[in-house]
Amino acid sequence: MKNSIVIFIFLISTSMFGQRFGYVDTDYVLNSLPQYADAQQRLDMQANNWATEIENHNEQLEVMLTEFQNEKILLTKDQVVEREAEIAEKRQTIKDLQAQRYGPNGDMLSVRRNLVKPIQDQIWNAVKTVAERRKYSFVFDKGSDLVMLYSDPKYDISEEVLRMVLPEGKEPIRDAKNRRTPDNSVNPMNSDKRVLKKIDNRLKIQKTESIKPVKSK
Repeated sequence: MKNSIVIFIFLISTSMFGQRFGYVDTDYVLNSLPQYADAQQRLDMQANNWATEIENHNEQLEVMLTEFQNEKILLTKDQVVEREAEIAEKRQTIKDLQAQRYGPNGDMLSVRRNLVKPIQDQIWNAVKTVAERRKYSFVFDKGSDLVMLYSDPKYDISEEVLRMVLPEGKEPIRDAKNRRTPDNSVNPMNSDKRVLKKIDNRLKIQKTESIKPVKSK
């Protein structure tokens, strides 16, 4: 509600000065682009490969834990310490691998930036071109966290932007609006942190914290 009031006041103030504004739904534009669908598919494939890699390590850790529990009574004190050290090392390996793949500066964000940034740049350049052509002082992103009280279709430049970004001879994906998610975390125009959370939930990556540590008696 607070955001709505701020935007309402802002729109009134800008109109008083005779400034023109428009809006673009970047979520719709992205989901309509075949090149974005291809990039997302490649990202999903890579993410699934990494998730499988981590899951394999987790399975190996579970085997180590099971074998240790079954054989612990037959081991000497030094052997128990050695096996516990191996288990701790394996757990740390998994934790490091998760950070490497999905951390703030991890492989997932690096691959995602390489795949999506060129598309983002195309969209921003198209928005700038359309805004200058229509003589708009401001262009809002309807696909972001910005709350719009009302949007007149005549100020919507989404289709113009989409047509400028589409590769020659390609048609847009016309079910894009039906495929949009309730939240905006999948929109690459938004923060990487929310994207990581979305990816992590979708892939159901098993966290090492869920594995109880072995305690020697």
